[in-house]
Amino acid sequence: MGCCQVMKTAVIRGKNLRDVDAQLRITSIDADDPRFSDLIVGVDAWPTDVPNVVVLLGVPQHLGVERNGGRAGAAEGPFAIRSALYRMATSEVAPRIAQGDLAIIDVGDLITEGKTLEQIHDEQHDIINAVLSEGALPIVLGGGHDTAWPTIMALNSHGTSYSAINIDAHADVRPLKDGGRAHSGSPFRQMIEAKGALTQGAFVEFGLQKYAVAAAHADYVRNNGGHIEWLDEIRHDGFDVAWERTWQKLQRSSSVYVSLDMDGFASAFAPGVSAPSADGFTPWEVLDVLRQIAQSSYLTAFDVVETNPRFDVDGRTAKLAAAMIATVIGSLRRNRD
Repeated sequence: MGCCQVMKTAVIRGKNLRDVDAQLRITSIDADDPRFSDLIVGVDAWPTDVPNVVVLLGVPQHLGVERNGGRAGAAEGPFAIRSALYRMATSEVAPRIAQGDLAIIDVGDLITEGKTLEQIHDEQHDIINAVLSEGALPIVLGGGHDTAWPTIMALNSHGTSYSAINIDAHADVRPLKDGGRAHSGSPFRQMIEAKGALTQGAFVEFGLQKYAVAAAHADYVRNNGGHIEWLDEIRHDGFDVAWERTWQKLQRSSSVYVSLDMDGFASAFAPGVSAPSADGFTPWEVLDVLRQIAQSSYLTAFDVVETNPRFDVDGRTAKLAAAMIATVIGSLRRNRD
């Protein structure tokens, strides 16, 4: 193991992490058909001289959802998403891994038992900060949407300008609870009020639904420089038109943070979420968006939140979340010419 790899391992290791459940580590019976499980490695196998390194981190907690009055179950999201992801075929990623162009590292789950939400957030921040310091792409498997806040804190710690997009039915700019306590409905209010590196980029709420967002919260976003693309206006103008104007805004910065709340999809596609929506995006709409961002070299952090297996149907939501992650990994281009 080289010195750089030792350093990376030491930075991440010991950060209150639990290894990926052994039952997920299946091995393909067909050498010509490797699955993600065959290609994902642990932190001890962190490679050197690979331009596109993805780091998966599970945050199995729904404390913030419960604080926000939501239904529990998102703590089971990381396991369900991995169960689907690890079994997926790898036609996009296997050749790139073989060529030394891509590596996928799974550092496991943050240990959350017996901890306050604030302690969990602090520990998640430290891990994401370390991953960003190594030039890798962190992908967080939630968990409630409050898991966005530690990632935002880590991005702010680095001081590099970034833009942010929340793909969601809800704005998630609710005030903090008594005593300044964060929750699943507050991460983007915290982001706005932190006035970090985002101030040089753009913030876009993409796909908000008017019956799911208070007028006061929409005003808060707009009054603080954010932009809202309402779902009904996206439908009226055409998805491609709405996305093009969104993408132009996000490119105010050369780094983009993407937060994907699974309740932004119509419940026909994603029934297993903390706060389901009858209407919402289709899978192919969001897949196209994620593919474009990942291929652009702008993507700096990504999370997939609010998968709630207790309310899922035949693993539909977990499989969809896994497909989103697989698409980002397969499309990722970090090197900038």
